[in-house]
Amino acid sequence: MSDEGTKNIGLRGVTVADTKVSLVDGEAGRLIYRGYAIEDLARRTTYEEVAYLLLLGRLPTRDELGQATAELQEYRALPPPAEAYLRSRPSTARPMDVLQGAITVLADDDPDLDSQQRAALVRSSFRIISRTATIANSWLRLRSELEFTGPAPGETHAAAFLHGLLNRTPTAEETRLMDVLLVLHAEHSFNASTFAAREVASTRAHMYASVSAAFGALSGELHGGANARVMKMLLEIGNESNVESWVEKRLDAGQRVMGLGHAVYTTIDPRAAILRDLAEKVLAGRPEERWFRLALKVAEVARRRLRERKDLDLYPNVDFYSSPVLYALGIPIDMFPVFFGVARTAGWCAHVIEEQLAEAQPKPALYRPESYYTGRYCGPQGCQFVPLENRLGCPAGHDYEGCTEAQALAAR
Repeated sequence: MSDEGTKNIGLRGVTVADTKVSLVDGEAGRLIYRGYAIEDLARRTTYEEVAYLLLLGRLPTRDELGQATAELQEYRALPPPAEAYLRSRPSTARPMDVLQGAITVLADDDPDLDSQQRAALVRSSFRIISRTATIANSWLRLRSELEFTGPAPGETHAAAFLHGLLNRTPTAEETRLMDVLLVLHAEHSFNASTFAAREVASTRAHMYASVSAAFGALSGELHGGANARVMKMLLEIGNESNVESWVEKRLDAGQRVMGLGHAVYTTIDPRAAILRDLAEKVLAGRPEERWFRLALKVAEVARRRLRERKDLDLYPNVDFYSSPVLYALGIPIDMFPVFFGVARTAGWCAHVIEEQLAEAQPKPALYRPESYYTGRYCGPQGCQFVPLENRLGCPAGHDYEGCTEAQALAAR
């Protein structure tokens, strides 16, 4: 039976499962990981602490954090098959495609692959979180034909990731900025990629299959590609003197200003507010600060003109500020979605564990949504089957099943 109220709306407004991992309150502009406000986590923790929180449901003690950090560092090196896989890809391959494929190769090296015990699933998660960053760094170096020596021993996850992206030791300020970026992107409830991961996990597929599916969903420009599109917009505008005219032309053409508005938040995106304040401090005085200043100008002009034209007030989302920040750090634009995936891996793994351990009551079932058939009905018995040698096609070029003239010709 067709349900006009829920079909073809991308499941928006449809509750499909319970979760303890995170809460996104769009009306109040709140984001909570496992009960903790994103503002506290971004300002007072590291990505390692947040990954532990998402995976195990609580913040770690000092000793537990030390052990988790040591595990992440231990797992960074890629197994030989994964390195061989990366070398087999052409330099023109899309980075997100490379990452998605590499995740499945990593499964071959995981001794916990078939275990459904929480401890084993957490270990697998740490392997994926750590090695996904190494894959990103390795690919960036390989495609540029530059030597990649691997992360330096003892570096934090943020420092090791940034070290590989920049091919140099990052400053303490740069590392802290990357840590905050990773924390802000680590989790965001049932978005498209997280739902993809959980749907695959509901079949009892292993962790790597689920995370690979999430990377596939994130690779689409309407999801993980949004940050790259914001930066391309800023490069097209060029400088602040062009903002007014660019915005006018954009709105006259009925087109969006990338990075304004959010599918869930009707007020300010809390991640954007945190990142804006931190970026302003870290980028002050640097030549690359111009891109951040340009973003601020675009937001000011576009919001003003949207209020005047349409009585519409759209707030910048996290992509709006993360894009100029990533660009200022020297990260290539086509690697922006990869950064997003590296950060979000912790959240995906947490959701896979929640789905597979069936913590919610009643226990979640295999996802199997309904659809409403809108195809052809050719009589009470369905379409009349015509043998291959009698299928003459339609002289008018109509689609065969829908053309009575073609059916009549075949029946002669």
